[in-house]
Amino acid sequence: MTNVWLLDLAGLLASLTVLSYSSWRDIVSREVPDQVWLLFYPAALAMVTVRLIVQTDSWPLISLSIGSAVLVSLVLPYLRLWGGADAKAFICLAIMNPLVPVFDGGFLGIANPLFPLVVFSNAYIASLTSILYPVQSNLRTRPFNRLFDGLEGETRLRKIAAFLTGYRVSIRELESKPFLYLLESVNGHGPTARRRFNFDLRIDSNRERGLEEIKAAADSGLIGSTVWASPGLPFLLFITVGLLLSLLLGDVVWYGVSSAMQSTPRLG
Repeated sequence: MTNVWLLDLAGLLASLTVLSYSSWRDIVSREVPDQVWLLFYPAALAMVTVRLIVQTDSWPLISLSIGSAVLVSLVLPYLRLWGGADAKAFICLAIMNPLVPVFDGGFLGIANPLFPLVVFSNAYIASLTSILYPVQSNLRTRPFNRLFDGLEGETRLRKIAAFLTGYRVSIRELESKPFLYLLESVNGHGPTARRRFNFDLRIDSNRERGLEEIKAAADSGLIGSTVWASPGLPFLLFITVGLLLSLLLGDVVWYGVSSAMQSTPRLG
């Protein structure tokens, strides 16, 4: 048990180190150097080798945990919802910490033995907090009744989606901040031009091309000096937060679902 405790502690400290550093680099420069993975992957493989020697009875569970993390890391980039650094970091996390740490269950407890999937679900819960900044920014917009100027033809549902995920910024600010992504596009030319919300926020979307089109529309007077944009925070940051939530609270999603099921009245 002591050996497992030390393995869990080493894996968690190494994971927090690589995730914190890679999150910072992703926020600052939008990329993570390959040297990070050249350093941490050998360490991760060494850890999992020792774990397989120490926890011989857990081989199937360890293999299933790492395999499920690899599957997630292949599917999401294929759907263009993750970047390469997100996938590399998540697989590295899974190799270092395939199972729930023996010394931790979190305040809410963890029922799923596949620890990377617990971190994954908590990361997505944490990512929902990203709507707070757009919402408060939109609520402070003055005059509020002109928030959707130029986009009056959009449906109420699309306006609500934009309100929760983006806010108006100047074109100059959009150019200077690489983490801001256009949330609208201009369709057509001249008098027939029409502004529409564009919710294609996939990581490989052509930001520069969209920015050039918006600038051209502004220069020709088709639109004003402000446009809708969405802050594109790197998911690496939320994976880091998800790991911390897993250690401090446990499996937030499992707790929420189980609590809802227990509170649902039974028929008969």
